[in-house]
Amino acid sequence: MSSTAQRKGRPGLKAFWIKAALVVAVGLIAIFRPDVPPAFFVFPLIGPLKVYHVLWALAVFILVKRMIPRFNKKISSRKIFRRFYQQAGNITPKRGEQLRSLKTRTDSGALRSAFYWLLLVGDMALWRLVGMLNDTWVYIIVLFFIFMDQFCVTVFCPFQWLAGGKCCSTCRINNWGYLMAFSPLVFVQSFWTWSIVALTIIIVIQWEYLYYRFPERFYETHNAALMCRNCTVECTGRRKLR
Repeated sequence: MSSTAQRKGRPGLKAFWIKAALVVAVGLIAIFRPDVPPAFFVFPLIGPLKVYHVLWALAVFILVKRMIPRFNKKISSRKIFRRFYQQAGNITPKRGEQLRSLKTRTDSGALRSAFYWLLLVGDMALWRLVGMLNDTWVYIIVLFFIFMDQFCVTVFCPFQWLAGGKCCSTCRINNWGYLMAFSPLVFVQSFWTWSIVALTIIIVIQWEYLYYRFPERFYETHNAALMCRNCTVECTGRRKLR
């Protein structure tokens, strides 16, 4: 690890604490003043423009950016695009067999991750069905999931075990994150919520289509941009450097 990365410490630590504080603050407000969050969402800004319109526009902007190569700054998400692919040297039949083996293993991990996530979403559906999960808490759960995405980057990522990746850069399901985070919005029947979920599904479809067409872009055995020696992302210490 470079001396610069060592001085900076864990990547995303500042964002981690900001998101953690936000989740705690919003959660406490929802518990002790349950009338405040709904009033905040519909608070008028300019004319017919309300707070939830701005939040929706921000979410759409972030999601659309993920699908455009020039706006993807991290190799973990931009590895799917041709311009960021760097073919590794010495591609032999043995290396091709290694790619097939890796693909089989990580595909199994991706399916396992999807299964457990669907179980979690199914649990939320039951809570919603029996009236234990109102709209406010759906939004708070989404906020919590966004925080957990940062937790995975900064502290510990269970998907390293589930999906078989060793870091974000080589993660098989990296672009599934938005669908996972925003999936609870499917329980709020509104154009504003369902359009966000629809965009996250499109992101996953783009990811999976390019993975199907060009699997070599996703593995460091074939994509030199994913190799540790070429990595420009601060290492969390869980990835072996070579």
